[in-house]
Parts: sequence; structure tokens; C-alpha cells
Amino acid sequence: MNAQQGRSTVPPPLIVNVDLGPAREDWCATCKAWTRATGDILMLTPGGVSVVGTWTACEICDEHDDQEGDRG
Repeated sequence: MNAQQGRSTVPPPLIVNVDLGPAREDWCATCKAWTRATGDILMLTPGGVSVVGTWTACEICDEHDDQEGDRG
């Protein structure tokens, strides 16, 4: 056995990037209007692109939630 065979090799670090995909118009069941934006959450790796979830935001509901928190 030579010195190289006895050592464990550490794999190089895996580079992963998470990015938000483009937004698309969506129906908000709370507002009963087309005021919600939805998009995919993308994971970019050396092996390719995977969809790992979705994000949503409603321009009416989310803004209303923010105002309630400021009333203190």
C-alpha cells in the first residue's frame, strides 16, 4: 500500500445556487382577484436545474399584512 491509497480524499465543495424563476400572474383565493404572482424556486447545480418549490406574493394581501404590523 502506498501513501496515496491510505489517505481519504475530500470531494470538492458542491456549488449550488438558488434563484427565483420568472413571475406569472395567479388567482388569489383570498382577494378573489388576479393579484397574486407565482414563480418557481430553482436550484442550479453542476448537474442541471431543478424546481425545488414555488413562491407566491399577493400585491393586496401581503401589503395589507405589512400595514397591520405597523399599527403597533
